[in-house]
Amino acid sequence: ELNPNSLEYKLLASGMNWKPVTFRTIQIGGAVTALAIGSLFLGGLVGLVLAGVVYFALNAWLDDKVKSRGKAIDKYLPIAVGRIAAGLLAGGAPPEVLNTVAASLELEGKNPLSPELYLTAAEMRSKDRRDALVALAERSPSVSLSNLATLLMGYIEAGGGKYAETLMDISTRVQQILSARNRAQAKAGDVMVSTMILPVMLILVILYLSSDPLFAASLQEGPVQIVLAGTVLAMVAGYFVLRSMIQEAV
Repeated sequence: ELNPNSLEYKLLASGMNWKPVTFRTIQIGGAVTALAIGSLFLGGLVGLVLAGVVYFALNAWLDDKVKSRGKAIDKYLPIAVGRIAAGLLAGGAPPEVLNTVAASLELEGKNPLSPELYLTAAEMRSKDRRDALVALAERSPSVSLSNLATLLMGYIEAGGGKYAETLMDISTRVQQILSARNRAQAKAGDVMVSTMILPVMLILVILYLSSDPLFAASLQEGPVQIVLAGTVLAMVAGYFVLRSMIQEAV
């Protein structure tokens, strides 16, 4: 069983075909590069702070990849749940229904949900069906997809009937919930873009002024280093606090 907080789980849930050692290599390489460039232009203390920012920013980026993939899956779930429920009501076997729904979604365009349904269908044919659905729930970056896996487990254990009708009802509710969430996410995206403007402008101004020899020399002074490092940490902390608040809201 994968730990949801482990790097292996996050890479799997994000849809990236990377091994943990590959990610760590890129993460450390990015931090070292930030340290070298930051130390060259802004001094050792600022370079050290930038290295830490890059290291932890890559972790945040991976977390965002997991969440964004979950949100992308959620966009296709209302249609998928309706089709799954219809297939089960028609008497189809769960593996065949999942495979058919995955294929129908794929015909409409590339999406992150079809691979999950294909894999689950294949696992249901090769091992215990409940174990296959448990695996889907554990690796899924979408809470809604995990809930669907749980409902399918109940359907299999109960032998159908009321669970197929329940799935049909849920598809309508999920559509309403996700429509409201998508509108909120669009507004949140505008706010996040706004929070990036000030740091980018500050960096551009510092780079421009650093072309002056006197200003470049002053950047190496201890007090200036402390102020710059503190400013970078404050901006980064503020960004992540705001980011966390927005993510909780949507």
